[in-house]
Amino acid sequence: MKTEQINQWLRSELILLDGATGTHLQARGMPTGVAPEAWILEHREVLRDLQTDYYEAGSQIVLTSTFGANRPKLARHLGQDVDVGAINRRLAEITIAVRDDHRRTKPSRPYFVAGDIGPSGLFLSPVGDLSLDDMVTIYREQVRGLLNAGVDLFVIETMMDLAEARAAVLAVKAECNLPVLASLTFAENGHTLSGNSPVACLLTLADVGVSAFGINCSFGPEELGQLIEPLRSITPIPLLLKPNAGLPTVIDDQTVFPMNPDAFAKKMWPLAGHGVQLLGGCCGTGPEHIRRLSQQGAQIKGDVISIMPERDMPGLICSGRQTAEICRIKDWPVFEYCDPDSLSDDLLDTLDAEAAVLAIDADLPAKDWPDLIEAIVQLQVMAPLPLVFKTDNPLLLENLLRAYCGRAGYISTQPYSRPEGVRLAGT
Repeated sequence: MKTEQINQWLRSELILLDGATGTHLQARGMPTGVAPEAWILEHREVLRDLQTDYYEAGSQIVLTSTFGANRPKLARHLGQDVDVGAINRRLAEITIAVRDDHRRTKPSRPYFVAGDIGPSGLFLSPVGDLSLDDMVTIYREQVRGLLNAGVDLFVIETMMDLAEARAAVLAVKAECNLPVLASLTFAENGHTLSGNSPVACLLTLADVGVSAFGINCSFGPEELGQLIEPLRSITPIPLLLKPNAGLPTVIDDQTVFPMNPDAFAKKMWPLAGHGVQLLGGCCGTGPEHIRRLSQQGAQIKGDVISIMPERDMPGLICSGRQTAEICRIKDWPVFEYCDPDSLSDDLLDTLDAEAAVLAIDADLPAKDWPDLIEAIVQLQVMAPLPLVFKTDNPLLLENLLRAYCGRAGYISTQPYSRPEGVRLAGT
C-alpha cells in the first residue's frame, strides 16, 4: 500500500496493533540492565516467535523492537561509536521477515510493520540542553535505519513531552512521506510530564501531519478512555488507544498487571469507533490479549462505527499547555518589538492575566530574527498562552512556527504562499 492508501485504511477500518514486548523478552531470559536491542540481535528467535504470535492473534500492525534504539540510549550501553542506523535496520528486518512470511501464506489479510520510535530521555532547550535541530538529528539517524529495512509506517510512542514528540515527527517527515502515528503518555493529572494537555498534543501533532494520534501506557482502558473522550468531537485524524492491562500492583517485588485477556477486551471494545480506529495493548498485555480483542471484535464489529468522519482542523490554537478559540481578535494583547536587550522581559510584561492569546507583531529587521526566535523558545516555558504571529514575511513565519511547540495563529495583510525554495530552518 502507498501512503495515501494506508491513510485511507486508517480512517475506514478498526485496526488492531500489537501488545507489549519487554515483559515477554524478560520472561524468555533477557536479564535486567542490558540493552534490549543488543540482546534481541543475539536472540532473534525470541522476538520472531513473539511477533509471529501477534500476527496470528490478529494484529494488523506490529511494531519493530526499536523503542529505545536512539543514539542517547544506545550509547549508554554500547558506547558513543554505536552504529545506530545499522542496529535499527537489523532489528526491523526481524519483524519485516515475519511480516513477509504472513503476506505469502495469508495474503488476504493486511500485515504491516511500523518503525517504533520512543523517547530519548533528553529535553529540548530551555528545559534541557538540546536544540530542536539536535533532537531532529537524533531521530533522523534512527529513521534512516528503519527506512533502509523497509518499514511501512512509523509509530512514535510513550512520549512524555510534546516538544520531543514533535521533533520526532519532523525527523520522519524530513526523511520520507510514510504515515506517522504519534502517541503520548499522561499522568494522573491528565497532562504529560512536561505539562502538555491531550488537546494541545492532538492539535499540534495533527498540524505537523501525523496520520493518527493516540494515548498509550500509564493506565488501563477505562482511564485512557476518559482521556480520549474529549478528543472525539474535534479530532481531524484517527485516534489510537494502547492501554496497559489495568493499573499495576507490586506482588513479591514483581510488577503485576491485573487484567486478563477477557477483561481487557471487554473494557476495550466499548471505546472503539467514533474516531478511535486503532486498538492495541501496552504493559502487561500479550498475544492472548490481542487474540481475545480480535475475537470479540469479530462478534460486535457490526455494532461499532468504524469509519472516521472527514473533518477539518478545528478553529483552535494552542500552546503546549493551553488552548484558545480564534475569536475576539481585537481583545488580544499585542506585543510590538522595540529593544532586543529587553525582549524577553518586554514579552512577559505584555502578558495579560485575563487574555486567552498573546499576539506578537513580528515584522522586524532580519538581523533581529534570532533574538525573537530565542525569546519565543524561552516564553513557551514561562507562559502558557497560545501565540499568534503577525508578519508578512514567509521565511520569518516558517522559522517562528518551527520554534513554536503548539498550533500558532497567523495574522497577515496578504494571502500566505510559501515561496519556492523556502524551507524550515535546519531541515
